[in-house]
Amino acid sequence: MKKEKILKDFDALVQAKKVNSTNTKLCILFSLTVVVCVLLWGAYISLTAMDKVVVVERSGEYLKTSAERKTELFAALIKNTCAQATQYANSFDRVSVKRNQAYASFYINKADLTAITNKYYNDKAYFDAVNSGAVYKCEIDSLLSFKGENEPYQVRFLSKLTVYTESGTTRKFIIESEGTIVRTTPQFPENVTGFFFNKLMQTWRIAEEQPATGNETESQETM
Repeated sequence: MKKEKILKDFDALVQAKKVNSTNTKLCILFSLTVVVCVLLWGAYISLTAMDKVVVVERSGEYLKTSAERKTELFAALIKNTCAQATQYANSFDRVSVKRNQAYASFYINKADLTAITNKYYNDKAYFDAVNSGAVYKCEIDSLLSFKGENEPYQVRFLSKLTVYTESGTTRKFIIESEGTIVRTTPQFPENVTGFFFNKLMQTWRIAEEQPATGNETESQETM
C-alpha cells in the first residue's frame, strides 16, 4: 500500500511539474508575442511619423496644428514661392511700386530682379502706373515643371499679367518663368516660404487685348 501511495504521489508531482512547465512556456510565448507586436507597432509609427511634419494654420484667431505629408507641404511651398515672386515682381500701381520691388527682393536675387524692373522702366510701365494710374496685376497660373531632389530645384511656371489703364482698356500678357530655387531663412512677412530664386528668367508675350467692361482701374486692389 505504501509503495502504491508513493508511486501515486510521485506521478501526481510529475504531472504537476509538466503542467507548470507548459503554463510557463505559454506565458513566455505570450509575453514574447506581445513584445514583438509592440516593437512592430512602434516601428510602424516611427516610419510613418518621419513622413509627416506639424504645420500651423495661417489663421490669426488661434493656433491649430495638423499633420501634412512632407512632399505635399514641400510642393505647396515651392508653388507659393513662385506665386509670391511673380506677384511682387510684376504687380504694381502708383502706390505699391517701390514696396513691391522691396518685397520681391526677398524672393529673387538682385541681378535678375534688376533685369525685370529694367524692362518695366524701359517700357515706361512704371511711368504709366505713377503718372497715368495704370494698374499691373500679376498672378500665377500654373506650375509647368519641378525637378530636383536636392538644391537647387529647377522650376518652370506661367503667370497672367493684366494691365488696367485709365483709358478703359485691358491688356493681358502671359509671363513664362524659369529658374532655380534654394532654401533660405524664412522671415515674416518678407519671406514666408523659406525659399529663394537664385536664378530667374522671364519672357513676356501678349495674351489678348480687349476693352474693359467696367471701371476696373478703380476696383483693383493694390498689392
